[in-house]
Amino acid sequence: EQGILKPAFVDLTSGYRYYARRQARDAVAVSLLRSLGVALPVVGAIVTGTPERQQALLAEEVLRLEADLQQRTESLRAIQRLLREGALLPYEVRVRQEPPITMVQRTVATNPDQLGDDTMRLVRELLAAVRAAGRPVLPPVMSLIDEPDINERLSVRVCARVERPCDEIAGTALVDLPGGAFAGLLHRGPYEELHIAYHALHAWLLEHGHEPAGPMREIYCNDPDVVAAADLETEVLLPITE
Repeated sequence: EQGILKPAFVDLTSGYRYYARRQARDAVAVSLLRSLGVALPVVGAIVTGTPERQQALLAEEVLRLEADLQQRTESLRAIQRLLREGALLPYEVRVRQEPPITMVQRTVATNPDQLGDDTMRLVRELLAAVRAAGRPVLPPVMSLIDEPDINERLSVRVCARVERPCDEIAGTALVDLPGGAFAGLLHRGPYEELHIAYHALHAWLLEHGHEPAGPMREIYCNDPDVVAAADLETEVLLPITE
């Protein structure tokens, strides 16, 4: 029915399809690829393609399966975390006042799949630029993450605190982040599980009748190059309307 293999003969009464011996290899290849979870349109393209095309399509399948495996692994770890915690949203949310703060900032456009890697790369680049300028790295080091656009692209701004007066630092912009009321929580564990904390904050907002007043802030309390993933601490703050 999918047209991957055209039968040599179709019995019009029974609808049974008959294939020639020369089609046996392709038929077995179709069965193999389907058993590996390859989608039928891709199976057809592989079986009928040139050797070069087959290799390219198989390479694409490897990338697809690797991405799927990573997503499923992260989902498994998140569910295991919820099981250990004994709660679906295992965080205590508190409201606190934050002062305005002067930061140096770098920005990158990314997508949800690359968010973690791009954010950490940008943090390292920013801190290296601050040190190269002869400035101390002052806490907090944070990222501000905007909502994705219609193409699932999002802007990430990575910031580190500096004291004025501050000379220009290559590749950065000097910004003043507003203060105000923030709902916040502390996440302990891998960055890949931060989405659980995000859901907890949004649930708290709905329960207490607040509205977000700006992008989410992730404050990195320790260094992922030094600390094990299970021991990472990240403050997640969301500015709110009072």
